[in-house]
Amino acid sequence: MKVVHVSASATGGAGLAAYRLHLAMEDIDEVDSYFVQKADTSNEQAANNTYTVPERHSIPYRILRKLRLTPEYVNQKRIPKFSNNYQYEIATFPTTSYRIEDFPLIKDADIIHLHWVADFLNYPTFFKKVKQPIVWTLHDKNPFHGLFHTETDEAANKSTYGNLDAQILKSKEEYIHQNNNIHIVTPSDWLKKKSENSQIFKQYPHYLIPNSIDLSKCNINRKEAKKELNVNNGLKTLFFIAHSIDIPRRGFFLLRDAIEKLGYTNFNLITLGGDRIDINSNINHIHYTTTHNETLINTIYSASDLMVLPTMEDNLPNVMLESFANGTPVLSFSNGGMAEHIKTGENGILIDNISVESLTDGLKDFLDNKYTFDEQLIRDYAEEHFSPKLQTDRYINLYKNILNK
Repeated sequence: MKVVHVSASATGGAGLAAYRLHLAMEDIDEVDSYFVQKADTSNEQAANNTYTVPERHSIPYRILRKLRLTPEYVNQKRIPKFSNNYQYEIATFPTTSYRIEDFPLIKDADIIHLHWVADFLNYPTFFKKVKQPIVWTLHDKNPFHGLFHTETDEAANKSTYGNLDAQILKSKEEYIHQNNNIHIVTPSDWLKKKSENSQIFKQYPHYLIPNSIDLSKCNINRKEAKKELNVNNGLKTLFFIAHSIDIPRRGFFLLRDAIEKLGYTNFNLITLGGDRIDINSNINHIHYTTTHNETLINTIYSASDLMVLPTMEDNLPNVMLESFANGTPVLSFSNGGMAEHIKTGENGILIDNISVESLTDGLKDFLDNKYTFDEQLIRDYAEEHFSPKLQTDRYINLYKNILNK
């Protein structure tokens, strides 16, 4: 089987999950796996069978670009990147200048496996032209929503962009329904239920297949990791990680307020992602800017006693899987894929209410030694639920069933 994975990039949560699946499939004889991306983000991730779709260079397109009439310019005018009268994490349109469907690898594929394709896939032409079976792994709600990728952003911008959002949703439905050979995969049951009940995807078959983590890169040695990062001071270490620490949905502002309300200073805090945001100066706070260095990231997980994940809406975040793989428990609100995997007292702490008060209570319980976690049991949970073999076996069985129909 020739399987071509399509993702806007190989980085970021969704891109990394897609790329990990591709790498795992490269070792399987019965699959020829290829990875097609929008931008060359290979850096340390470069591998065989990874390709970048070039921008169009036809004379008509070059004229449109010079006149600023390409989809990218037009879409930016319809909902600008930055403004003072709206708030959102990301908003994308179903039209782009790329024509993935014309890329030779796509034409020759047996299975086209879409991942996070926002600002990459041109819906009007792709679903009309592609005839092979499509497997689409959802990493957020955008494929079956309009402009926005989260319910939070959609609700917050309803008064400003509600009409445009509805128009985009209607157009997506029209474009996608040009193809009946689509199979939807979600990493969490939470997202599966949302998709199954959506106007766009309710007619397509759905499957639940969690993401995986390369467990060989996660080696638990807490003592050495603490020493390496200078947190071997006898205090517990909390860890917060996000692509950017100031993204509201990730909840760092809730953690910051909870720490202030807690009143404790006898712990270490490590944060990773974007620019440093200062908190209580009496806390030993170490910050790392955004990095793709897996060795460093896994060292931080291993040096931490608790990973704090106060996200207000998420599917199956890689950071939870990575923390489990390093034997580190996770504290999170009870939503999305976190509610499906975190067991309070076993591999983390699950908090019912999204609030500063509830988060403060959870942190206090941990710092007061209410829970005792076994790092090996947490690692075992990761091996049992998120191994690459388990994930690839499920996908290969799905591919075979699709092709044999």
